Amino acid sequence: MMDWNDYMGEVRADALEAVKEYGGDFEEWESVYDALFINDSVTGNGSGSYTFSRAEAAENVAGIIWDDDFADRCREYGWDGVPTKEGPEAVDVIARCIALGELSGELCEAWEAAGADSEGGGE
Repeated sequence: MMDWNDYMGEVRADALEAVKEYGGDFEEWESVYDALFINDSVTGNGSGSYTFSRAEAAENVAGIIWDDDFADRCREYGWDGVPTKEGPEAVDVIARCIALGELSGELCEAWEAAGADSEGGGE
């Protein structure tokens, strides 16, 4: 069962993979972040589901709905707490979007470093 730190790790890995794949297509970090935010393989926010399976989403969120760190992040991002009434797929997507926001600085640095390693990308 995943806790909030595990979730952050999964989103980090998915986002870094996406940055490797198409991060060089963008000239500004804000555009990269926007693309990651709606990417179904990172957050699921484009379609409303990361897993495309209610049962799998429920399994993913089973640990974080009781995690105080996640509940605190939900409040910071405008929820009254963990939005369980929205259903497991929505909680999964919300968690991944919050994690992406929390990881933005680190991911931006990775994108910038990748651009420095290749000709013309990320600058």
